[in-house]
Amino acid sequence: MDNREDIRTALKSADEELRRAVIDSLRGRNLEDVGEFVFTAMGDGSWRVRKEAVNVFVAAEPSGHFIAELLELLRDEGNAGLRNSAAEAIVLLGARAALQLKTLAADPDAGVRKFVVDVMGGIGDVEFIPVLLAALYDSDVNVSAAAAEHLGTIGDAGVVPELLAAIAANENAFFRFSVLSALGKLGTPGPVPEEIKKLVGQDIFSKVLYDCLGSIGDHTAAPILLEGFLSSQKSARCAAVKAFNRILLRSGAMERQRLQGAVRRLSGGEVVPAFMELLEVEGHDTALAEAVTNLLGVIGDPRAAVPLLAAYLTERLSSLALNALSALGPAGMDTLREIYPNADEKVCGAICTLFGELGYPGGDDLIRSALRSPSPLVRRSAVQAAGRRGLSDCIPEIIGLLEEADDGFCGAIISCLQLLAQKDSNPVRAVARQLADSEQPQRRRDAASLFAALRDGDYLSRLVKDEDPSVRQTSAAAIGKLHIPSLQGVLQIALVDETPEVRMVAAEALGESGNAAALEPLRLALRDDDSRVQCAALKSMTRLEPAAILDVIEPLLPAAGGLLMITCLEVLESLGDAAALDLVETVLDNRDEELVILAFNILARHDKDRILRNAERLFAHHHAGIRYDTAVTLAGLAGQRPRAVLKNALRNEGNNLVRDLMKRLLKGGA
Repeated sequence: MDNREDIRTALKSADEELRRAVIDSLRGRNLEDVGEFVFTAMGDGSWRVRKEAVNVFVAAEPSGHFIAELLELLRDEGNAGLRNSAAEAIVLLGARAALQLKTLAADPDAGVRKFVVDVMGGIGDVEFIPVLLAALYDSDVNVSAAAAEHLGTIGDAGVVPELLAAIAANENAFFRFSVLSALGKLGTPGPVPEEIKKLVGQDIFSKVLYDCLGSIGDHTAAPILLEGFLSSQKSARCAAVKAFNRILLRSGAMERQRLQGAVRRLSGGEVVPAFMELLEVEGHDTALAEAVTNLLGVIGDPRAAVPLLAAYLTERLSSLALNALSALGPAGMDTLREIYPNADEKVCGAICTLFGELGYPGGDDLIRSALRSPSPLVRRSAVQAAGRRGLSDCIPEIIGLLEEADDGFCGAIISCLQLLAQKDSNPVRAVARQLADSEQPQRRRDAASLFAALRDGDYLSRLVKDEDPSVRQTSAAAIGKLHIPSLQGVLQIALVDETPEVRMVAAEALGESGNAAALEPLRLALRDDDSRVQCAALKSMTRLEPAAILDVIEPLLPAAGGLLMITCLEVLESLGDAAALDLVETVLDNRDEELVILAFNILARHDKDRILRNAERLFAHHHAGIRYDTAVTLAGLAGQRPRAVLKNALRNEGNNLVRDLMKRLLKGGA
């Protein structure tokens, strides 16, 4: 739309979309011609039209007098939309509007000065700091408070002394709020400034002051924050707790010890119950929940055991609560033992778990009793706890639970018995033998796990011949971990098992044995039909005799593919010497582009000159990604030759993306 009268009429239309489209049509035109309409649209009743006008204005890269005109719009008190649009446009212009903004900072209209300060904060340039520091002493508190707030936003800690001086000079509460908030963003931890100490005890500042101390305070803030624990305002108490915890966590060992000593003196006092009430495990204030959990552990008051148990039962606080409960010691566990009789099954299970996890001897009888609980959840927790506590006298009862256990519970029982086998092997061996004769393969696998814990090679040798492949697999893996030389032959037999998974595990187990006699059967396994077995054999041979592995890999490379080739490359990279990288170079001719990329990346990580050496064939590769990566790598090499090779490759490059990259690299722009 070119006719000015038509534009003017269209901007008065009731059709919002028409007004927006008209402004959009002015994009790219000279502001000398269309500035009037753009400014008019900034005051439109529709935010979409105003937004379009702001964007058109900024995109026009306005000169100084247009920026000055824009700033004059800030004086229009009758149109808030127009003032906001002007402020938004100035922020988008950024430092280009700095000169005019600084001039307007001394405007007699306080409303204009406030807008100017807000815009400076929105731009966030350090160039405005001197103006904002001067504005701290503005006669209008809205201006001075905004200046403080934006100094905090810009983030230059060098202004902290000026903020402290200002908070001492200006007693206006709103202003002091803003300064404390800014100090909380800027200050580096250290002794509490005298200017801040003078505000202590004034309830109106309590919360924001504690928030501030959490950022800028060191251990010297402890007395102030401990007083805050007793505040009549809950928000202030919460702020004090979070601040104390923040300081505690960032303090050095000596200061931390002082802080912990100070808070421990609260144990047994009336503060602790109020403290415990702040722990809302399902609340939205995660920082508060973590702070209370941590500090309850430091305080060490056994009354905190119950709320900490609730925290332990929540996923996000569980680990922290476990540490806190551990810090409470036996007295805390005694408290949990007292609530156990009346607790629900979830809590009972958690208590059993804690007794096992924290090694609480006073809970052993409770664990024994819980093995007979009607709740499967509690019985399972009790089984795990019995294993951790080493309660070998419970073995018969735990074995009795096997009959009713589902797979998950059965796993817990077997894990428990593996632990208890170290304490009393006879009953565990007895049940392992029973399980070994079971008709269920899962039970026979359990037997293999128990025989492994008992280091019973004879029974494992029997199970490695089981009719079920999963039992043979478990047994072979267990034998490998036992490192018993007499079982070497058993694993070699498993290496020709009819099931690939068993052969793979046997190959891995032979590697774990550390016996060089396994090399020859592993060499034969390299000819296995299954690539997983080949890979396992290769890895085990590398483990047993790394110095000779290049002689093994070299003849494999010409025919290897897929998983075996990937394993070969992984082994070669792990060696990383010149001879290994020579073999990696041969893979650059492979027809599989994924393998070429893998070899390329290995060479790029270990010796980029090899990429230069092979650049001609890499640039001839049909995969554009390889040519792209080659160009990037060459550009990173020093000297003229890489550049000459890249320049020559550009002449033959047919892919536009790669060509563009090469051109930018040669110009030094990428």
